[in-house]
Amino acid sequence: MNILDKLNSSLARAFIKDFDNTDNKNVRVQHGLLAGWVSIVAILLLFIVKMVLGIMAGSISVVANAFHLLSHLVNSVILVVSFRLTARPATAKTPFGHGRMEHVAPLIMAIFLFISGLRIGETSIHQALDPHDVHYWPALPWILFATIVAKQALARFVRFLGKRVNSHAIIINAAHHNIEAVISLTVIAGLVAGHYFHHPEVDGYIGILVSLWLLYLGFTHGREAIIPLLGEAPSREMLEKIRETAKSSEGVEDVHEITVHNYGSLYMITMHVEIPEKYGPAEMHEIAENCEWKLRKKFGGEVVCHTDPLMEKTSEVIAIEDKFKKVLTSFPEVMDYHDFRIVAASQEKIVLVADIDVKEDVSESEFEKIAKDLETRSMQEIPNIIYCRYYITPKFAY
Repeated sequence: MNILDKLNSSLARAFIKDFDNTDNKNVRVQHGLLAGWVSIVAILLLFIVKMVLGIMAGSISVVANAFHLLSHLVNSVILVVSFRLTARPATAKTPFGHGRMEHVAPLIMAIFLFISGLRIGETSIHQALDPHDVHYWPALPWILFATIVAKQALARFVRFLGKRVNSHAIIINAAHHNIEAVISLTVIAGLVAGHYFHHPEVDGYIGILVSLWLLYLGFTHGREAIIPLLGEAPSREMLEKIRETAKSSEGVEDVHEITVHNYGSLYMITMHVEIPEKYGPAEMHEIAENCEWKLRKKFGGEVVCHTDPLMEKTSEVIAIEDKFKKVLTSFPEVMDYHDFRIVAASQEKIVLVADIDVKEDVSESEFEKIAKDLETRSMQEIPNIIYCRYYITPKFAY
């Protein structure tokens, strides 16, 4: 930990109770509230400074820079409000809590950035086409440079808080603070160049660049904010931890079709657990409940395990499964299979059942055709099959 991180840690500890317990929901909320309130106070002061400077100088680029700060102020207010809502308990109408408000905040921030970019762009175009002189004085760029130093210190502190609790909303807020340095440097360069080379229209061009940057930020942050609200795929690391935890339960051979819903303050996890059929229904149920308990303890929220009995691998079953594997080699879109079962319809006839995993780039519209083609090929290659029942695992299950 470097000196700045130590200073940030000391400052945060003074305001956050139980600072080191970052897995606790209340501690997470405290991190978000602290990041928001510190940002609000700092940005409000910097906004006033830049707005006064912009009006005194008659510079549209400095005023645009100030409004960019104002967008950060709104972002920070939204951050505080969203974390306060996140802390609210579940209700009858919101049984999954209010954790997703943390994802709504960046979306509102993105909309505000986009609107600010449009408004500032319009004013900047007027300055570029019909320029007026900027009232420049030597201390102006140095005062603006001092605001960059202050904003970088704020960005470092907010990013430190965001990384501690792995909060996308806090980290985005810190990214906005960081961007301020680039924009402010551009504004300073434009002011100096416009003054010494007698081209006041440069101020308008710099304003246009700032507005384009705001539009870009609004679009990219909006796109990133929508994904968690639509339903974000769990990370590979999380899926691996779920598998490891589930398979550590005695009796669980493997798991598949893992589905994860992230509600911000809790997870809803469902999966199929593969348990040897020799245990019988009652014991398989106990094994599944023990697996659920372990996963709840690890991830919080709610977990449901569906039991899939593993049939005994006799020589006859192995022979049929080997033929099935050979059939799968003719289907390049198929990655794997699981839950393979043979159901005896009579002494001579069988029903083949399996769940099929296809590659990520295969469209869901092709699932039915793949299953039908696989069934046709299986009945051609494997004798004594009455019919097959193949289920293509949906994209939201892993």
